[in-house]
Amino acid sequence: MTSPVSESKSSAFDAVSALVRARGLKYVEFWFTDLTGRPWRISMAAEALNESMFTVGLPLDGQPVGGAWDGVMMLVPRYDALYPDTSASVPTLAMFCDVLDPATKEPLAMEPRHVLKRAVRLVGDRLGATLAIGAEPEFTLFDAAGRPAAEGEVWEFMRTLATALTGADIQVDWFRYGPGEGQGRVQMRADAALQLADRVIFYRHLAANTARARGFRASFLPLATSGGATPGFPVHQALWKDGRNLFHNDGGWALTSALGRAYAGGLLAHLPALLALCAPTTNSYRRLVAGVRGPALPLLSATNRAAACRIPARSTAAGARRVKFCAPDSTCNPYLAFAAIIMAGLDGVERMIEPSIDGAHPPAVRTPHCLESALESLDTDRGFLTCGEVFSDRMIDAWIKERWMTQVLPVRSRPHPAELPG
Repeated sequence: MTSPVSESKSSAFDAVSALVRARGLKYVEFWFTDLTGRPWRISMAAEALNESMFTVGLPLDGQPVGGAWDGVMMLVPRYDALYPDTSASVPTLAMFCDVLDPATKEPLAMEPRHVLKRAVRLVGDRLGATLAIGAEPEFTLFDAAGRPAAEGEVWEFMRTLATALTGADIQVDWFRYGPGEGQGRVQMRADAALQLADRVIFYRHLAANTARARGFRASFLPLATSGGATPGFPVHQALWKDGRNLFHNDGGWALTSALGRAYAGGLLAHLPALLALCAPTTNSYRRLVAGVRGPALPLLSATNRAAACRIPARSTAAGARRVKFCAPDSTCNPYLAFAAIIMAGLDGVERMIEPSIDGAHPPAVRTPHCLESALESLDTDRGFLTCGEVFSDRMIDAWIKERWMTQVLPVRSRPHPAELPG
């Protein structure tokens, strides 16, 4: 997206006002996410927008959100994160916000967006490079009867969703059906990590609204039906410096550089801890079953679809070389997931960790078989996340506690349908 707003906060209000007038927008919404990635918003009439909201912010009592948000906070809309909501019944502008402490004007300690900002900044500081990132939010479309939608219905839905994304100034590269029944994806253009994370949140919103308007339901659950589709959230990454893709080498394995392989090595070395943030639900591990389904093997490969990390090899162009991390799914908070992935990759580069390529040597770790195991790994292997104060111990502890309370314990305390008498 090319933002219509300049980097000057003083001019942001004028530019946003011009956008509101040009698009005939009636409402503006202030968007932010909680720790889990759930979007929250405050809406107001467009004519109520004023300049102080871009310089001082909009005060909000976080008590309804609860948890780490309890108390007053300031929402400051970002000039580079504006999306006209083409799925709304009345023309509306969504504005993603920084969340600040009203007393110190510093980012709120538990605010996920700033965690990702710190991770991106650390890559620049340590490597003098910038990260390009892409993601594939896959979904399953269900009809009114709860069955996976027919292929033609999925294609029509994807055309409508792609049109909605384009109307929100989000560039779409392509979309496709499958491989599972009712499964599809609409591919957004790769971009900087923070902008892409915002767009993933908005993509889910548009997908849900677009499906509902057509009498369908879009599910991002990794395994929504027994034996059904297993949509994931593959994340593509490449480091660039001075116009050069640092992951490419004409003479390297699969045209990769040693640095690119080391980046993948970091992802695999920290895979168990990473999954606590990238595959953060009990359902996630019904998709990741080693030897049965999903990218559950802690390997790097150019051809093995069961490998957690892959090197897409369709193109020999230097700009196409990237690491594809296949294990995440769309139940994650993209801000925290992207930040954790970046930190693992950075650790791999700094320590030049050699990954197991196609099982050439035994992997250093085993893929967790459940969320409890992943959370335990996160608890013990958190040093790569707290490096450079990107993640705090407080945030990691809060994440582990929240996942236990909302995911692990509720599922543990209920009998599985397979256990019930027939």
